[in-house]
Amino acid sequence: MVASSDPADQVPGTVFRLTREELAAADAYGVDGYARVAVTRSSGTTAWACLGAAGAARPATD
Repeated sequence: MVASSDPADQVPGTVFRLTREELAAADAYGVDGYARVAVTRSSGTTAWACLGAAGAARPATD
């Protein structure tokens, strides 16, 4: 996924609850070229998403 500056853009998906240990394991498994960033969902809550590193510096919404 690459971040978009268009607030109307959305990405359908599922939010999973992870423990700190599970999140650390996912980070260890991660591949180069992606970054985990906080995104604001349409509900107003925040979730982590993995974005292509080139898009990680731009604002992201689901």
